[in-house]
Amino acid sequence: MSHDKTDEVVAYIRRNGGHAKGWFHEYRDPKPLDASALASLTLPDGRPLPPSLSTWLAFDATWFDLLIGSPPRLDTRPLRDILMGWAKAASSALPEGYEDPYPMTDEQAVQAWIELLPDPAMADALAIELPAADQDHILLFHRADRSGEYPILGCHKRFEFWFKYESFGAFLAHYFGLAEPD
Repeated sequence: MSHDKTDEVVAYIRRNGGHAKGWFHEYRDPKPLDASALASLTLPDGRPLPPSLSTWLAFDATWFDLLIGSPPRLDTRPLRDILMGWAKAASSALPEGYEDPYPMTDEQAVQAWIELLPDPAMADALAIELPAADQDHILLFHRADRSGEYPILGCHKRFEFWFKYESFGAFLAHYFGLAEPD
């Protein structure tokens, strides 16, 4: 169960004095979300947080930039908006004078990515970008499993999308070196 994976990660970090090495960063001194703020935190549409995310925020609310504002709320946006950000970043990164042999508008690039999703309806689901490594990771609030967990999409070179982790807890376990992807 993914909630247990989050518990394992938290226990591991606590045994290491609140220090942990992730893929590219070393983290120190976790700062939990205030219990009253956590108790009132939901997804923007009122759905409850997945158990693994609640467990993590009770341990640390700062390492992954999951929250914004005061009072804190999840930094979610539709997956379509995340993809548009990727398209704009890619088009602005082209060298001056470069002529793309296969030109696409940002909207066309987003539509092409949507067609690569496991289910195109995911494009309108709320999502959070998670730390990337050689792949992008997106916590997707599309369809929860029976335990209330949501999957993490993996995206390789912004071309291929698949369900990489069953939950945020499974992502954390891999991120901190305690498990391989599901």
